[in-house]
Amino acid sequence: MPLSARRPRPGTAGAITLGHLEFALVAAAVMLAPVNYWRLGVAYFTLSDVFALCSFAVMLARGRLPLRPLGAAGGIWFGSVFLLLLGFLTGSVLNGDALDGAQGILQYSFSLLLLPMVLLRRTRQETVLLIKLLVLSLVLVMIHGAYYVHFHPDDWRFVSPNGRLKSVIERVNATGTLAALAILFTLWLRLAGAIGPALALLAWAVLGYGLLLTASNTGFFLAAAGLLVFALCLGAVRILAAVMLFAAVAGIAVYFWGELFLPEAFQQRVLGALRSGNLAEAGTFGDRLLLMQEAVRIADGTIWSGLGIDQYRMVSRFSAPVHNAYLLILAEGGLVSLLGLAGLLMTGVWLGWHERAHQHRALSPALTLATVLMLALALTGITHFYARFWLVPWLLALAASLSPDPARGGTAPD
Repeated sequence: MPLSARRPRPGTAGAITLGHLEFALVAAAVMLAPVNYWRLGVAYFTLSDVFALCSFAVMLARGRLPLRPLGAAGGIWFGSVFLLLLGFLTGSVLNGDALDGAQGILQYSFSLLLLPMVLLRRTRQETVLLIKLLVLSLVLVMIHGAYYVHFHPDDWRFVSPNGRLKSVIERVNATGTLAALAILFTLWLRLAGAIGPALALLAWAVLGYGLLLTASNTGFFLAAAGLLVFALCLGAVRILAAVMLFAAVAGIAVYFWGELFLPEAFQQRVLGALRSGNLAEAGTFGDRLLLMQEAVRIADGTIWSGLGIDQYRMVSRFSAPVHNAYLLILAEGGLVSLLGLAGLLMTGVWLGWHERAHQHRALSPALTLATVLMLALALTGITHFYARFWLVPWLLALAASLSPDPARGGTAPD
C-alpha cells in the first residue's frame, strides 16, 4: 500500500480523537477550577491549571488557538489586561519587589490571557456542556462540604473554626459567591432547555443548602442581586415575580421559624443579626471598614505609581491586605491598574449589551450581564482575583454571549 494512502485525512478517527482529547482536557480544567485545595505549596498552581496548560498545548499543536477569542470585544479586554499589568509592573519595579511583581503578573497573565483562548469561541454545544460541568462541580463541592460540616466539623481544612462551610474552595465567602453563581447558571441552563425541571430543582436544593451552610451574607446578597438583574435583563415578568415571591416567603419563614430548620452557623451569624437589626452581628463589617479607611489613605499617595503586587501588607499597620480588590489594586498598581480592572468588567457589559441590541438575543446576554454584576460586587470583598475559581465562571458567562446561536446556523469563528 502506498505511504500516502496510510496518512489520516481530515475528519478521520485520528483527528477526531485529538479533538476529543482537547475538549476532555478543557472539561477537566473547568470541573477542577473550584478545587482550590489541590494546588502546589510553593506557588499558586492548581490541578485545574495542569489540565488548562495541557489543553492549550493540544490546541497549539492542532493550530486551533482562536485569533480573536473575545470577538469584537477583544480590543477592550486585552487593552485592559495591558493596563492592569503595566500598573503592577511599574509599581513593582519602582517601589516594590520585582520577584513578587513577576509572580503576580504571571498569575494574572495565566488567568486573563491563556484561559480566554482555552475557554472562549467554542461551539454552542461545547459551551453549554462546560457550564453544566461547572454547575455539577459546584454541586459536588457543596455535598463534600456539607458532609464535613455535619460529620467532621473539627476538620478545619474544609470547615471554618466557627462551623461555616468552605469545602475545597477553602474560602467561606468565595464558596458562598460560587454557590450563588451556580444557582444563576442553573436557571440559565433550565431556561435554555439544557436540563430538565427535576434536575434543576435538585441542583438548586443542593446549592441553596450549601449557601446556607456558608452563612455568607455576601453569597445571599449576590444570589438575590444576580437573579434580579437576570430577570430584569431578560424582561421576564414571571421570573421576576417568582424570585420576589420566593424571597418574601423564604424571608418570612427564616425570620419566624428559622431555628427549626436552619444550620447552626447561619442562625448564629445571620439570623440573630436579622432579628436584632444589628448588622455588626452578621460579620466583620467594622474590621473591614478600618482596612478600607486605611487603604484610602495609602492609595492617596500611590495614584500614579503603586506599591507593587503583594506589597500592601508591608505598609499596612494591620499587616494584612485590604479585602477590597478595587482599593487594593489602586494601592498596588495605581490608577493605571484600576482602569484596567474597570475595562475588564466593561468588556462583559459591552458583550451583553451588543448581543442584546444587535443580535436580538436575550437569554445569554442576561446571564453575561448578571454574572459580571455579581463579580463586580464580589470584588468589594476579596483581594486579588487571579484565582481560577473566579475567572472560569466569569469567562463562561462571556462564552454564553460569544458562542454562536444554533438557530442562526452560526459557527465559532477564529
